[in-house]
Order: sequence, then C-alpha cells, then structure tokens
Amino acid sequence: MTNKKHSDSQPTHEGMPKQPAINWTMVAVVAALAGVLLLVRSFTGKTDEFKNKIIPEAVKKIVNDPSSKIEIDNVRDTNGVYEFDLKVNGQAYVSYITKDGKILFTSGIKLDDSANKDSASSQPQKKLTCEELEKAEKPKLTAFIVSQCPFGLQMQRVFKNAINEDPSLADKLDIKYIGAIENGKITAMHGDAEAQENLKQICIRDEQKALYWPYVSCYMQEGKTDQCLANVGVDQVMMNACMEDPTRGNAYAQKDFDLANKFSVGGSPTLLLNEKQIVSEFDFGGRTPNAIKQLTCCGSTTKDASCSTEISTKEMVPAYSLTDESTTTGGTTTSAAGCEPAQPAN
Repeated sequence: MTNKKHSDSQPTHEGMPKQPAINWTMVAVVAALAGVLLLVRSFTGKTDEFKNKIIPEAVKKIVNDPSSKIEIDNVRDTNGVYEFDLKVNGQAYVSYITKDGKILFTSGIKLDDSANKDSASSQPQKKLTCEELEKAEKPKLTAFIVSQCPFGLQMQRVFKNAINEDPSLADKLDIKYIGAIENGKITAMHGDAEAQENLKQICIRDEQKALYWPYVSCYMQEGKTDQCLANVGVDQVMMNACMEDPTRGNAYAQKDFDLANKFSVGGSPTLLLNEKQIVSEFDFGGRTPNAIKQLTCCGSTTKDASCSTEISTKEMVPAYSLTDESTTTGGTTTSAAGCEPAQPAN
C-alpha cells in the first residue's frame, strides 16, 4: 500500500490539524496601534464634548444674554485644565475650565504673552536681575491669589513645597487674597463660593496660623473644604465666628485688599517683594520652589547660608491635583498663565 503524504489541512499523527505559526511581534504592534487610536479618540471626544457642549453651557450662564455672540475655539489640555479661546461679541479672552467642568475662568492672561504685546498704556517689560530687586533686612515675598484660580492654587503649591524643602522660608513667604468688601460682604472675581473660601483661608491664616498650610495642602488636592477642615482639625466654631464678625474676618481681608490695591494687583497670582516691588517668578526660573527661594534671597540685605543651595526646579501643577509636581522643568509657557477679572464685553 502506498503511503499518502499529510497536507497542512490533514490530521497529523496526533489527530489535530497543523496550524500556521503566529507572528507575535506583529500582534504586539497591532495591539499598540489600537491602544494609541483609542487614546486619540478618547482625547478628541473629550475636547469635542467640552467645545460643543460643556463650555458653551457654562459661558451662557455667565454671559446671560441670549443676543450675545459666543465663539469657542482651540480647546487644549494645559497642565491640569482645559484652555480655550473665547470670543463674546468679538471681544477675545484666553479662558480656562477645570476638567470636571465645574469652575470656569472666562478671562485669563498669559504673563509671557502680555509682556510682548504693544500697548500705549503699558511700559516695556524688563527682566529684573537680583541686584535690581528691593532689599530688606527681613525679606518678605507675598503672593496675591484667589482660592479657585488654577494658577493661584499653583502658586500656593509652589510656596508650600518651598517651605517643605527649606523651612527657613516659612517666615519669608506670605499668601494674601484679592477681592473687595461691598455692603459688608466679601467678594471675589469668580463669585461667592470663591469669596467664602477666601475668607475661610484668611481666618485660618490669621487666627489658627499653624493649621493654614495643612488645610491649604488638603484643599488644593480636590477642593473638599468640609473634609479638609475636619481632617486637619480646624476649630470651626472659631473660624465661623471670625467669618461672621466684620471686625475680624472682613477686617483681615480688607488689609489684604488695601495692599493689593496699592500696587494695582488684579491677576492671580501676583508676587510682591518686601511690600515695595511687583516681581516676576519667570525672571528667576518660573513657578518653582527654587525661583521663590531666589527671590527671597535677592530681596535680602544679607544672604544666609541657605541661599547658596538649590531646591526643586520643578514647576508645580495648576488647579486641584493629588500630585504637586508637573512633568516639566521651570518657566514653561503654559504655566505662565493667571486669572484676572473678566472685562465687560463690547
């Protein structure tokens, strides 16, 4: 009897068909490409949802005028928030919205961009050197912020990390708030919720000083005020009494506002050195702990030993975040943004 050769489709001696070899390298490449496509589609879908639905709905709540022409374009992911171009009746704003869609900043300013714009009312911006900074025997660097501005939170995060790395900075760094008192009530650029949070932080700062940074460190993560107050151990009876007593809470806040007004501070964050001179962190490396340290050292008549050492040059993340450090190193364009009061549309 003649033996027949097995074909690939015929049973083998084990009774199973012979299978072609699998190219595992090709499988891995295809899987990786599929993953990239899914990420691209996910990101594109998210920005499209913000551009076409979430942002327009949020802007309409603020503009509150059906006849206004609203244009939204170029939504981009910017270090923890969405930045976008907004036009209201032809007036352009650089604007921001948090990724949960809950907080909208209808007007922002990029400090590095504004320095290059021609304006009859503004002076050319000059990068300051250490030698040109105002000196004091006991240097003080003050950051003016509002509590729901992503970039105010970023500056608080910079200050916190600078103090953690160099505790000698604790007495040299100060946080103050931007706002006003109208008819006995505190106001802020992003509404009453922000004004009340500003006042809480002011009362903790001035009456429970040891708990200020622990509370702010918690609040910066997710904005969970009640949870942070409890976790840190803030005396809420004392805090509420401070907020309700105009001779305490409002009086503390008014001192912040008076100093801000003296130097025409409008944007969050803004840095003031030795209560004499507005300075830019970007002249010394950006929103990093080391830049803040250099500003305090340059603002001192005598430099202590710590001024010869460098601390972190990592930029901090803006907005609410469970982590502090950005993936970039000092002075990036995206992190040079700030919040400013919205201007009336023309």
